[in-house]
Parts: sequence; C-alpha cells; structure tokens
Amino acid sequence: MSLAWWIYRRLAQTFPHEFNLVYGPEVMQLGQDMEEEIRKRQGAAGLIRLIADIAIRVPVEYLSELRGDMRYAWRALVKSPGFALVGIISMGLGIGLTTNVYSSKWELLFHQLPAANAKRLVMFQESTSDDLARVSYYYIEQYREQKSLFAGVAALQTGIPFNVAVPGDRSAKPQRVFGQLVSPDYFSVLGVQPQRGRVLSTARDKPGDAPVVVISDRFWRNRLNSSPDAIGQTLRLNGQLATIVGITPKDFLGALALNPSELFVPLTVPAALAPELANDVVDERKAQDFLAILCLAPGVTMESAEAGLDAITRRLDEQDTHSLPRTDKTRRITLLSAGTSVPIPRKFKPVLIGFLVALMGLVIALACLNLANMLMARGVNRRKELAIRLSVGASRFRLVRQMISEGLLLSLLGGVAGFALAYGLAVLNAHFTPPRTLPVEFNSSLDWSATVFAFGIAVMCGIGFSLPPALQATKADLTPALKESSVLQLPGYRSFGLRNLLMVIQVAASLTLLLMTGFLVMGINKTSSLQTRFDPRSMLLVSLDPVRDGYGPGKAQALFEKLPEQLKTAGTVDSVALAAQPPFSGEIEPTQLTAENLPESSQVVQNVVEETVGAGYFAALNEPVVAGREFEERDQRSQVDAAKSLVLPAVLNETAERKLFENQNAIGKRVRDHEHSYDVVGVAHDMTDVEGFTQAIIYLPLTPRNFARPPGAGMTILVRSEAGADALSAIRNQITLLDPNLNIIDAQTLGDYLDRSRAALRFSVQTYGGIGLFGLVLAAIGLAGVTAYSVAHRRKEIAIRTAVGASKVQVLWLVLREGTALTTVGTAVGFLGAIGLAKALSALTSIFSDALRVGTDDPRLLVGAPFLLATVATLACYVPARRSNQIDPMKVLREE
Repeated sequence: MSLAWWIYRRLAQTFPHEFNLVYGPEVMQLGQDMEEEIRKRQGAAGLIRLIADIAIRVPVEYLSELRGDMRYAWRALVKSPGFALVGIISMGLGIGLTTNVYSSKWELLFHQLPAANAKRLVMFQESTSDDLARVSYYYIEQYREQKSLFAGVAALQTGIPFNVAVPGDRSAKPQRVFGQLVSPDYFSVLGVQPQRGRVLSTARDKPGDAPVVVISDRFWRNRLNSSPDAIGQTLRLNGQLATIVGITPKDFLGALALNPSELFVPLTVPAALAPELANDVVDERKAQDFLAILCLAPGVTMESAEAGLDAITRRLDEQDTHSLPRTDKTRRITLLSAGTSVPIPRKFKPVLIGFLVALMGLVIALACLNLANMLMARGVNRRKELAIRLSVGASRFRLVRQMISEGLLLSLLGGVAGFALAYGLAVLNAHFTPPRTLPVEFNSSLDWSATVFAFGIAVMCGIGFSLPPALQATKADLTPALKESSVLQLPGYRSFGLRNLLMVIQVAASLTLLLMTGFLVMGINKTSSLQTRFDPRSMLLVSLDPVRDGYGPGKAQALFEKLPEQLKTAGTVDSVALAAQPPFSGEIEPTQLTAENLPESSQVVQNVVEETVGAGYFAALNEPVVAGREFEERDQRSQVDAAKSLVLPAVLNETAERKLFENQNAIGKRVRDHEHSYDVVGVAHDMTDVEGFTQAIIYLPLTPRNFARPPGAGMTILVRSEAGADALSAIRNQITLLDPNLNIIDAQTLGDYLDRSRAALRFSVQTYGGIGLFGLVLAAIGLAGVTAYSVAHRRKEIAIRTAVGASKVQVLWLVLREGTALTTVGTAVGFLGAIGLAKALSALTSIFSDALRVGTDDPRLLVGAPFLLATVATLACYVPARRSNQIDPMKVLREE
C-alpha cells in the first residue's frame, strides 16, 4: 500500500457519518481507481493535488452539515419561543456584562501607551504610600547619571491647567485646557515621534528661549480644526505667547493617560506662563514637585532597577538636610510599570486581575449553568424523538452534534444580544464624566478585541455547556424511550445526578455573587456617608484663578484679600472663607510629616494630607475647633514674615494629632514636612471626605506662595448664605465689579458638589447591585427550569401517587422538596464561598478592605441575602411545581 493511498483513505474516513453512509464506498473506489492513474501520468505532484483536494473537501462537508444543523436548530428554537427567549436573555446578560468589564477594566490594566519604549517605562512610589512619589528636580538629575540602570529619566507635572486663547480671535473666551509640564527629554524617554513638526529636545529647548508648546492630535483636530498651518502658530497660554512646534501622534495623551493631556510645555518656560514653576522650583532642592518617569536600560530587570534606585534615593536623602529622618530599614522605593494608562503596583495587579476574573467567571458561569439546565430539561421532552432517530440508524455523535448546534446557536444569539448590551453600556459610560478637578478618561469603547472576546465567549459557552446535556439525553435505552411521552423508569429526587450538581453550583455561585456585590454595595454606601453640620445647599463654592487670567502674584493676593469684604456687600452673605481646595475633597495626595518635639526614638514619619485654608474656614463650615484656635486675619497678615522664618501656624485634625503625638496634647508643639516647620495652634474635629474616608489632615494657612501657584481647580471661595443658589447671581455681579475679565471656573452649591463627587460611587453601587440582581434572576430561572425538568421526569410516579390517594399538597411538596434541598445545599456552599473570598481579598489588598469589612459585618446582608435567595428560589420552584397537580393519572397510566 502506497503512502498516498494510505493518507487518502484516512482522510476519506473523516468525512461526516451521513456522507460516508451515502458516498463513502464511492469515494473510496474512485480514489483507488484514480490513484494509480495519477501516479503514472502526473507523478508526485498529481498525488499531492489529489490529497489536497480531499483534505479541503472534508471541512467543507462538515461546514455544509453544520449549516444544516443550524437551520434545524433555528426551526427548533422558533417552535419554542419561550425557551429561546429565556436562553437568549440569560446568555445576553452574562456575555454583555463580561464584555463590558473586559472592555473597560481589562483594557485599563493592559492597554499600552502608543510609545516605542512603553514596555520599559517605570515610575515609582514610596513603599509606605499608594501614590506616586514626588521628588525634587535635583534627584531626577542624579537618576539620569545612572546610565547602567536607565536609558533616560524625564521629569513631569501632570494635570496642569492652561487658559488657552488663539491670538487674533478677540471674541473668543479663553478655554481651560489641561496639559503637562515636562523636561525637554520627555518624548525621547517615552520613545514618541511627532506626526508633524518636532517634539521637545534638550538640544533645542533651553532656559531663556522663547516659549514653545507641543500639542496633542486631539487638540489639533478639535480646537484648531486640523489646520495644516498649525506648526509655527502661536497660542496665548495664561496670557503669555507660546509657539506650536509639534503635534503628537494620534491617541497619544501623555504618560498617565487616565488624566489626558493636550498640551506639553517644557520646564524651561518662565513662571508667568506656568505658575507651577514659580519660586524657582526647578533649582530648589527641597521642592518635591516633580514625578519621574524612567526608561529601563536594555537588559535591566525591574527588580534590579528598583534595588539600585532605592539605594540612590536613600543616599540622596542622607545628603539632604531638609529630608525627614527615617528609622525604617525596609525598601523605600517601589517601581511601577508606567507603560499603561495608569501605573498599578505589582502586588495589587494580580489581585485586581483575580477579582475581575472571578467576577467575570461567576457571571458567565451562572449564565452557562442556566443554559445547561435548560437544555437538560429540554432533552427530557425529546427522549422519544432521539430514540426514534437512533433506532433508524442515526449515530450518537450525529445527534450530539445537532444538540450542540442548538446550544451554540442559542449562545451566539445571546452573544449578539450581549454585544448590543455591552455597546449600550459603553455609550452610557462615555457620557458619564466623574466630577473631578482633573479630567479623567475611561476608554470603554468596544473595539475588535471586545468583539472577538464576546463571540469567543459565546462559542466556548455554547459548546462547553451543551455537551453534557447532549450526552445525557442520547444515552438512554431505546425500548422505554420509544414508548409514549416521557414515561421512563428513572430515579427520583434522591439521585444526585448531573442536573442536581449543576443546580447546586448555580445556586452557590448566585449567592456568592449576590453576597460579594452586596458586601461592596453596603460597604460603599456606609463608608461614603457624609453629614455636614449645616444645610449644604446654603454654602456656595466659587472658583477663581486670576494668575492664569494674567494676574501677577501680588495682584492676585490683593484681589483675594479684598474679595471677602466685597462679597459681604451682596446683602445675603453671612460669611466668606478661602481655601485652596473644596471642603471634604478626597483628591489630595498625602505628604510625609513628623513631630519635632518628641525624642528622636519616638519620631515617626506619618502620611498626612495637607489642606490649605484661610481665616474663618472652620467657622464657615460650622466646625468649631476642639482645642486651641483656627486661623485668623493676623495669621494671614503675618504670612510673609512666617514664610521667611520657615515656621507657620497649623491646625491638626484629631486623627493627625493621634498619629503624630499619640495621647499627648499637640497645642504648642511643632511638626515639619520636607519644606517647612509648623507650630500647632489648634486641633479640629475629624471630617470625612466625599468618599467616606477619615484621613489625618494638617490645615495650613494661605501664603503668597499659594497665590503665586494656585491649584489646578483655582482658589475656592466658600460663601455661606441662607439664600443658597439664589445668591449666585449676586456673587457673580460682585466679582464682575472687581474685574469683568475674571473667569469664574466653577460656581455651585456645596450640596451640588457633594452630589457630583459621589456620582462615581453611586455608579459603582448601581453596577454592583445590577450584577447581584443578575445572579439572583438567573438562579430563579435555573431553579424553575430544574423543577419543570423534575415534573416532566416523574410524571408516572406522580400519577401513581395521585391514583393511590396522595393529596395535592403532598404531590406539591414531593416536587418542591427537591428544589428546597438543592437551594439549601447551594446556599450553604455559596455563603461559605462568599465569606472566604471576601476575607481573602481583604487580606491581599486594601483596595476593597474598607468596603468589604463594613459589608461583612452587616447582619442585614448576612441574613437577608440568603433569605432573599431562598424566597425567590421557592417562588421559582412553586410556579412549575403547580403543574404536577394538573397531571391526569388515568391519562398518564394509559401511556404504558
């Protein structure tokens, strides 16, 4: 036997069973006849073509039969619209939710920046803090000297607002655009080339040169209408001229792209253009104002770079006389990969991935288990049909394939519905803009990878969870199956078969999902609660940024000094205070602080949030200080002298007092950070932020430095007025009287600000609540299906029991106790699984610990969720169980 004939025979035997029954002998004979003739006439090339021809025809025949199976499956689903609709909805919900999680959260974790060096980019954080570490520019210069570790190191400040106007367009009001202040080597470190013009470079952009700016592709298209003459055009940034020298590639929005940047301004520009550069921060060693982004040298691992950077930073700290004393010997620096939209610590990334995989897995498993149970129940009613087809010669493989085609079609239709749901959720996400000081961009749009993911999940689920029911339905004995209806000698409810196992898993997964989402919902709701001592609608928050409107530092300070008295002339104003941030803000990064009055052995560096406020701030919030005093006008009048002596007054909240001084009274003691020393003059009550956290806070007085370098959201003016929002117009008029060219960045009531700030939390609560409800609904559908399966399975048993005198209640309980037993076992397993998963997540990371800790301690959830699931499950079982009382025993018994 030749090799060619052996290969031909093997391929011919792989044709579908039905094809082989009709054409198999003919194909074999034809191949045997042609093989010798082709060998003689055409040689090896002819034999290769013969084998290639049959190799192509085999999958073509399978596709042809699959098309026929799909047509049959379509007709079967059309005949059972209720079954089809429930299956499509359950699979659509499961696939839609998992696709939405994939397209938003998964892409956030893994989407790389459009930069050549993205895989080698790193940033770092303090090991004792969750925020990116800020260092002085001097440190960054020292990092650049480590050529063996880093190919390049760039400095940046992100989230920098610019008031942008195009010269010549006098009618247009300046637009507030966010960007980054970067060192000239920023683009070379990232590996980004311009699409037009040039990027910044150390050779061409030096201190004292005329200001230049690189704009993003988004800025060029949206604000300059894709002008071909954009290169060389001038923009007015914060009242100063800057020339456009380049346009970045499409989709590049800078490092830390979660906060998109449209302008890239070099650190060489004057402070008049960028107030963040005031007070000579580039040359000031104690000014820790810059983030460092580093590109690893080829062949250097993150672990070795982290060890080297930690040693360098410790050496620089020892040389820095302003550095806080450190008694810990553990590693100070932790490197993060910076090649994605947001740097995530290496120890947290596996936890986040595990959480998302578990969440998506639970959701899709519930949908698939529901589909499997429905197909298994459907298979009971098709036993006779399948037995007839087996008895007339159909192979079991053929019937299994056809049943899998039905499940696959159902799953694909669910995939279409799920993709539509995911698209709708993506559109809603795109319109949801969290109210933050900095713009935040979540890219939740569906691309080709999300499409592949959705339909890949649909195919895997359709095949994987159709196979067990198909095998179960086609293994029955033919003789009893050929009898009328579903009269089979099958085991009763005590049998713990495949369907019962699937149902227990589904109930357990449903309760786990319900409890986990419930823990998060209850925890977020409790931890985010915030109560003010007055009606928040009676306080107005107005934000101004005169420095970026062209004011000098002295002029800006003079404006804010006379603004309170000017506003009080509005008539309805009770009190006015200034602050560098809105009250109860949760966006401020902590700084490191230590107490000076303690013995050196007791001095501990603590992470404390610094908030800068003016005189009368606590009185305006109706929050009297616990001890000492709050800031007064004399503190603000003496700020210049205080700044020169580097000792400023400060107020601690109760948490900061405990962390820094334990049980001692902090009044009269001194604390310091890396830049200044502060005399504690007061202690204030703890106030939770908008996210529900109580942090250690040190309140500092406003100084000329704050007026020269206003925050990104501008200076906040707190105005108490019983008129509430009705006083806004009067306040606007008073500001216009002072200077009609001042731009009011934002004006709202404190109540509106708190509501907007909690919008992201409410969105999270609604999302998790929806996922938990989804699990509950699927569990109900699955239990209803398995109960209907039981009724159909045990018609003869029920008929006999009814005939010998069983009451309707006894028959109903006969059916219900199976569902009750499955629900009880599944609830116990799910409860233990949810508690274990919550404890594991809390132990691994602090990301979910606060919400999970509060949620797991809530007895309403621990008792209510299982009770709710049990109630819904009982109702779901009761509806199909009632059909057992409609069985006519005489009719059923005649079927034998």
